[in-house]
Amino acid sequence: MEFSCTAEEFADHVVLTVAGDVDLAAHTRFQNGVDQAWDGTADLVVDCSRITFLDSMGLRVLVHAMQRATANGRGITLRSPSQPVLRVLELAGITELFAVTGAAPDAEPNPAS
Repeated sequence: MEFSCTAEEFADHVVLTVAGDVDLAAHTRFQNGVDQAWDGTADLVVDCSRITFLDSMGLRVLVHAMQRATANGRGITLRSPSQPVLRVLELAGITELFAVTGAAPDAEPNPAS
């Protein structure tokens, strides 16, 4: 799936919708999308529901955004992260660094919750 990154600005937050493969080939466009859409003065919501692949370079963009948000006293939320996103966060051991809203589209319900 072709990479895309679109933004919507609201009064107190920016929603960045990311789709496709977020890899070495797309990470610069992802970083530019974050930089152009979000100046760090509002909360950032990254809709991850349509991300089909995430590698370490895409993860790097998310971590840098999280660091920027924290430095500005703002928050970053991953909305409906897909299984590839959840898997990379888990493998990197940083799942707890991000607020997450919504279930992954193809996630199994957790009977313990």
